Amino acid sequence: MCPLSINNLRQLFRAMSERNGFDTIMRKVNIISASPGKIVCEMKVEEEHTNVNGTLHGGMTASLVDVVSTAALLYTERGSAGVSVDMNITYMNAAKLGESILITAQILKQGRSLGFATVDLINKDTGKIIAQGRHTKHLGN
Repeated sequence: MCPLSINNLRQLFRAMSERNGFDTIMRKVNIISASPGKIVCEMKVEEEHTNVNGTLHGGMTASLVDVVSTAALLYTERGSAGVSVDMNITYMNAAKLGESILITAQILKQGRSLGFATVDLINKDTGKIIAQGRHTKHLGN
């Protein structure tokens, strides 16, 4: 049984977005579904998420990989967020202003001290993959 409910995850995202500082970028991310070790979110690319070319900023993509994979780790029986030790992102296509994207995080493995996740960002309308991230977190004791 997961220690958090999907409503708890939604409240966590809302709390993050209401604080001052960097986490406000999460205010437009909506959790669509959650099952143990897997979270699916949706976000419409708005101006605040874009670079000078009007497409989803690479740093925003990295933040989505970080936060959504962490939410997937929280939504497991262990329920540990951990701390990042490695993250990489492969950027394959641009997401343009006004487009909706799906962000799917899946936990690949949780060991004694490390958790491994993959995150896919997909254009909701075309199905094109925008980016794929891999995130490794130290889970502590």
